[in-house]
Parts: sequence; structure tokens; C-alpha cells
Amino acid sequence: MKGMDKFLCVLGIYDQETQRVLKEHQDAILQAGFTGQQTMGIPFHVTLGTFPVDRREELESKLNGLKMEQFEVYFNHMGMFEGQRVLFIAPDVSGEFLALKETFSDEKGWTAHTTMLIDERENTLKAMELLGERFRRFSGRIERAELWEFFPARKLGEKSLK
Repeated sequence: MKGMDKFLCVLGIYDQETQRVLKEHQDAILQAGFTGQQTMGIPFHVTLGTFPVDRREELESKLNGLKMEQFEVYFNHMGMFEGQRVLFIAPDVSGEFLALKETFSDEKGWTAHTTMLIDERENTLKAMELLGERFRRFSGRIERAELWEFFPARKLGEKSLK
């Protein structure tokens, strides 16, 4: 069976404290026995865009030329996608957030989200209930952008925001 074609993603990466808070939320879900199919072992992030591999040079050039400051993000809701198979925590989209995304992608219908679990619907619904009990509004920062290739996950480049 032919594997899925590789693709590239530009990710907005959160600061260390935000990573810790998100990991605590995800750990609570995993410890409750949900495993899911989400990609593990990469930092918590917002996907700013998904691209074919032939755009690598252009994306690396945009990444290297990025001149933006770190900015604060507010997480005040959770949600679901894909017929309730994807559970996420979502940061509000500010002007700065949109500017970062639009540096790389003009994709319409983009939703800023940080995946917590990808699983069968019944599991995701139970996990959402669990997350809902512990979730409280919090703020964090986007501190860098990274270019990744999938699958397997491989980081190709990064640029820290000032």
C-alpha cells in the first residue's frame, strides 16, 4: 500500500510555560485511558498552513525573512472538528496572529487550534467532558515559527520571533 504523500506545515510554537499547561491538559486525557492518533513528540502549536513539498524553498525563505515580535494569545475555549473526532483547545485570533498566518498562507476557512486528542467520536466526547471539567481560560505566547515535514515528522527550520 502506498504511503501518504509527504507534506509541509508551518507551525506557530508556544512558549515553555504554555507548553507545560497544554501538556498537563493532554496528560490528564491520556492518563484517563484515551490514546488517540494525534502526532506526539512535537511541540504544542497552531498550524499556520499546510503545503506541498515543492514549496520548501519559498517557505524557508519566508521563515528566514520573518520579522515579527512574540505576541500573547488567549485560550478561552475548546472545540471539536471532523465529526467530533478531533478535540482541541483554541487560542483567540488577534491581528498579530492573523498577520503571522498570512505571511505563509492565504488559506480560507482556517481555524486556529491546538489538538489535544484525535480518536473515535465516543472517546473524544468523553475526553471533552474531562477536559471541560479542568479547563480554565489562560494566556500564553507564540514565540517562534517552525517549518516541519510530515510523515515522519521532521523539523526543517525555525525562526524565533523577537
